[in-house]
Amino acid sequence: METIQVQVSSELAQQLRFYARELPQILELGLRHWEQQQNEQDKVNQALINTGFIRHLATKIEEPDAPRQPPPKLPGPPTSEILIAHRHGGL
Repeated sequence: METIQVQVSSELAQQLRFYARELPQILELGLRHWEQQQNEQDKVNQALINTGFIRHLATKIEEPDAPRQPPPKLPGPPTSEILIAHRHGGL
């Protein structure tokens, strides 16, 4: 076993104290869930890139040098027209 120190807010520390004995299991389960979400997001990102509508997805919002691209040109009417028609019972 190893010991690591993690800095958390006072509110979270108060909540975690109650689960001190279960923290290793809680962290392991949380990490598995987080990794699963990351894998799912990677699959979605790759699917979007594979469609050809999107060429690059910035990994962080703060990437100022990430290549910019115009909004994708999708077939069909603009979303605003679809919404207006739906509101008026046209779809």
